[in-house]
Amino acid sequence: MAEQTNREVVTGSVETTNTFTNDHNLRSKMCLPTSQGKGINIHIKSDTKCYVASRTNDFSDEQSATETSGRLSQETPTTTSKYPSSAGSTCQVITETSSTDTATTLPPLTPSKQAEADDAETLRRAREEGRVEVMFPGLVTQEGCCRFVSEILKCILYQRQQLPMTYDQLVYSQKRQQAAMQNEEAVAWRPGQSTAEGLDWRRCQRTLQDLEQVLQQLEVLFSLSLVPRVLLLLGGSLLLPKELYEVNMEDVILATGDRSLRISSCLRQVFRTLFVADLLSDAKPVRLTATTVMVLAHRDCGVGWFRPKLDFKVPTRVKSQVISLSCDPSRVSGSGASEGGGQTAWQDYVWFQAPLTIKGFSK
Repeated sequence: MAEQTNREVVTGSVETTNTFTNDHNLRSKMCLPTSQGKGINIHIKSDTKCYVASRTNDFSDEQSATETSGRLSQETPTTTSKYPSSAGSTCQVITETSSTDTATTLPPLTPSKQAEADDAETLRRAREEGRVEVMFPGLVTQEGCCRFVSEILKCILYQRQQLPMTYDQLVYSQKRQQAAMQNEEAVAWRPGQSTAEGLDWRRCQRTLQDLEQVLQQLEVLFSLSLVPRVLLLLGGSLLLPKELYEVNMEDVILATGDRSLRISSCLRQVFRTLFVADLLSDAKPVRLTATTVMVLAHRDCGVGWFRPKLDFKVPTRVKSQVISLSCDPSRVSGSGASEGGGQTAWQDYVWFQAPLTIKGFSK
């Protein structure tokens, strides 16, 4: 609440009567100065009448006082009266009014300013809390959740220098190399030689095969059970990895058919947020290591490739980076949402581990 002070100045005249040379000038109790020339300050509360007695001295007898009444303004809870030190004539009343007004409402931010504020908050949370939140403006499908995890895994492997180039570039390089092997010019080429991009063909092919197998089995697992969390552990052991990345989808709300958002638009939103947060970049050099995938799924989902780890607990002694995916709850009503969004009892879910690790390689 803002407090304002209004000042009102009321100027009036008070006459003094002096019949003889007697220095008995008329002095009002309200506004005339003292003989020493000092002003008199009078504090009067609101709705109070002020009676000022004016006296005249003709001889030695003192006549009855003439009462003068004045009414103060109704708006002033506190009034301060100040008067000049010169003898005489003018009475000046300075009125201070204190009023409480309603605080001015700030205008809403423009879309561009709001976007800048959201980006700044995303960057702050990523640096201070190690967490990035992505809220989709609608519902998503279970297939979409699998795509989110797969693309985030590929991105982390490349950004953390476990792959010399992006996954799509590696696949393209592999296909081009296979085509070259079928040509007559590549008859003398033997496995183990470097490709045109300077890649070790054997190590590249092995890493791609392991990664593609993990991605395929993730699709199978997502088709059998809800998956609220996925862990990507780089290096070290399961109890104490060097780096830990979590994809949290506990607040994702699933839908089917036309009620869900397009996967491509959701992926653009995810990677734009990751780019703004700068979550995956690090100035520290990263050695080549192995990446393990852990998936939280229902204990009775019937998956065969992943191995259950009933006694596994998420490591707490390592700094984790969390990518939290969720859906706007205002889009739930009347949308045909099925499961998720914090509505599932996760106590029936256990961790499953991929039986193979994805080994990084360089040129």
